Amino acid sequence: MNLNLPIFDQVAHCQNLLIAGMGGGFDLFCGLPIYFELQKRGQKAHLASFSFSDIVQFKAGIRLTNTLVGVDADYNHISPYFPELYLAQWFERKRNEAVKIWCFQKTGTRPLLKNYRLLVEHLSIDGILLIDGGVDSLVRGDEGQTGTLIEDATSLFVVNELNDIPTRLIACLGFGAEQDMTYAHIFENIAALTKNGGFLGACALTPQMEAYRAYEDAVLYVQNQPVQDPSVINSSIISAVQGNYGNYHLTEKTKGSRLWISPLMPLYWFFDLPTVAAHNLFLPHLRNTETFMEALQSFLSVRKQLRKRADGKVYLP
Repeated sequence: MNLNLPIFDQVAHCQNLLIAGMGGGFDLFCGLPIYFELQKRGQKAHLASFSFSDIVQFKAGIRLTNTLVGVDADYNHISPYFPELYLAQWFERKRNEAVKIWCFQKTGTRPLLKNYRLLVEHLSIDGILLIDGGVDSLVRGDEGQTGTLIEDATSLFVVNELNDIPTRLIACLGFGAEQDMTYAHIFENIAALTKNGGFLGACALTPQMEAYRAYEDAVLYVQNQPVQDPSVINSSIISAVQGNYGNYHLTEKTKGSRLWISPLMPLYWFFDLPTVAAHNLFLPHLRNTETFMEALQSFLSVRKQLRKRADGKVYLP
């Protein structure tokens, strides 16, 4: 069974598509089923991550700048929380493929934009698909709760600035896995994006898909490596695809908390990136930030000034 991508027409012409996690090492994993499906169709794609790991101090791989490195499988030392490194090793050990995972240090928008431009030139990128584990990339800023969106917003701002890239898209996977989100407002945002032509369709992961099975194997392999913190969102997606529902816990990490595993989690939601960026109320305030802390402080300042939307009273348990 194939993954029925509604964006295939948009990405089919890309000679070098960049599939990039918007924030955190495991966001990228949510793009792996798309990567495997495109690979099966003979399309070339590269993988990148706005990383939570210490990229500056990493002493291996191909370094393009102090804050951008292509991580490969050759580094054999145990690394605290480095899912991108173990993903590269999974590709080598399980698929006999040498795949570089391009990792951006977590910075503000100015360094990240420079790094994106350099990587675009280095790989001749002509299309970018940003991957969000969850849906906080769809937050405008005036919702009741906004999740942990600042990394996603930083990536969104930067890729929106790359006007010379003709194809720029967002894929969200894991709807409902985030706890601190006003989901009524997210549905409202999706409706507004649909009205403006920004919603490009949806599709679902199922256990029968070859692309899904490779993704699941990669997630479980990386999460079982030494001193690696499991991904709540990816674990929730896998739980849902396996047919679990409600307060089901795949890993020990979430035991004691209350989860709501549901059939919404295996759904991909695809969006036109410039349209999403145009709906974001605080994105312009991230311009000229150098550090991640500056970006965070900018968001918090703007958030205080925004009038919050009325509570839609639709919650995921």
